[in-house]
Amino acid sequence: MSFKSEPIFKEIATQLTTNTKLTKNLIDKTKSVIVFNLKNKSGSKAWKLDLKNDGKLSEANESDLNNSDLVITMKDLDFKKLVEGKSNSQKLFLGGKLKIKGDVIKAANIETILKSLRPQKAKL
Repeated sequence: MSFKSEPIFKEIATQLTTNTKLTKNLIDKTKSVIVFNLKNKSGSKAWKLDLKNDGKLSEANESDLNNSDLVITMKDLDFKKLVEGKSNSQKLFLGGKLKIKGDVIKAANIETILKSLRPQKAKL
């Protein structure tokens, strides 16, 4: 099953590994485990962003969906638009396209977190 967001998650994982200062800063500010549960026509897939302990991104399992601080469920394409800045979390939430399970206060910061981890486009 192919998700349009997979390359984005690979780049986020690279950013977390290579930019240790940013990773430490996000852990200090966020102190939470966030699961992104994305869906498309083929099914669903989830990624766990651990900004509580080690600052790593990994594929989530069933236990992660039940034991994280925050689970964000949305369509794969909507997540891609959110990360690319073509949509915003408030609009998606109010439109019923972004569902939150867990700490809503921490969910308010998700757009800021994603913007800081968003891959930077090459400047020509």
